[in-house]
Amino acid sequence: MRKNKKIKYNETKMCKVCGRELVINKFPLKGRTCKECKNKKKRDLAAQKRIEQYLSDESMHFKRKYKKIDSSRILRKNESGIDFIARDERFVKLLYYKDTWYSSHGRVIEYRDGKYRVQRGSKDRRTGKKVFTLEKEKYVKSTKTFKYVKCKVSAEELAVETFIVNYDIVNNTKIWHQLNNENDLYYKNLYPVTEKQYDRLTELQKESAFPLSEDLIMQVINAVEYKQDGWNPAHYRRGMCGIGYSGMAVGTEGYHEKSYTKWKDMMQRCHDKEVHKKYKPEYADKCVCEEWQNYANFKLWYDEHHVFGNRIDLDKDILKPGNKEYSPETCVLIEHYINTIFERHASDNIYENEDGKYFVGSNRKKVYETYDEVFEFACNKKKERIEKVAEKNLGRIPKCAYDAMLRYDVEALIRRGVIAA
Repeated sequence: MRKNKKIKYNETKMCKVCGRELVINKFPLKGRTCKECKNKKKRDLAAQKRIEQYLSDESMHFKRKYKKIDSSRILRKNESGIDFIARDERFVKLLYYKDTWYSSHGRVIEYRDGKYRVQRGSKDRRTGKKVFTLEKEKYVKSTKTFKYVKCKVSAEELAVETFIVNYDIVNNTKIWHQLNNENDLYYKNLYPVTEKQYDRLTELQKESAFPLSEDLIMQVINAVEYKQDGWNPAHYRRGMCGIGYSGMAVGTEGYHEKSYTKWKDMMQRCHDKEVHKKYKPEYADKCVCEEWQNYANFKLWYDEHHVFGNRIDLDKDILKPGNKEYSPETCVLIEHYINTIFERHASDNIYENEDGKYFVGSNRKKVYETYDEVFEFACNKKKERIEKVAEKNLGRIPKCAYDAMLRYDVEALIRRGVIAA
């Protein structure tokens, strides 16, 4: 019997799909299509189904959007003394660059030696693109400190990073300029795209003497045939809380990365209604910016700004108190104990005792006659505490976080009424 089975096992037959003659174990028990062809057909059908879902699901399509610029980041003309080259020109503070502002029209202002100056920039010999040499803050793992490092960065990259919502930073490796004019650095004429999209837009522009319409450009950006190699619509399905997506393949190891844990917690905290009901009702009016709804984008930012410590928080309030949006412009990674000093503690509370006098925290011996006096004392006490922690951590936290700590509005934190003792 064993001999007969062996003979049967070594028999062959021809696959009706690929035409190859294969041993019998390469086929299912029934049928004349080999396992490889059957599996390929299943994969192709699944891929086609995902594409059909992408085409019918508008939420998976990218839209042309610009970033919200906080007014505190805008450099006013009366402060810099530098004339604008257009009515809508704005100079926006770059968070991780040393005293640097980037313009909506492609100019850079730096503050050096007590003066604001426009940096002329230069042309990159290899690419021909306009570049600026700037001092950018980098985290040095060996010393666990931040320091400024000179680096060259292209004007078009600064424009996209500052003004334009870039849905897929990993794969948008090119920037399309209207009329394919790379000297035009006005942010509304720039589009982050994949290489295939860039090549297609170049072809279309050659066929027209006029600028391509925004609708046409976005059609190319959203077209399946111009997506990057290996593009999988499943990675752009809004599966996390109805709006979040991976943006790239996340394997078993990826789900255990700290960046993914932070991203998932952030998404659920802001956009999961069950979390709002049971654990975090105060986050019901908070949100995650569109760029960070793509995990791949968040991971890029997290890996670049990651710091070491016992417990690291993703904070959205230090740079902008009362902020309601998680974004690369509003968040910093910081040690938990630093983050807690911005919370209101029992030691910050103002109490009124039986005889109408006031004291702070548990110190009943030091009393004040009026609320204004005790309020001033409580604010100064909190401010000194924040400044002390800031100075202690100078160089160990981003400079933008250090500056924000020194100007933090403690009055808003302390002014929450009086508690009866």
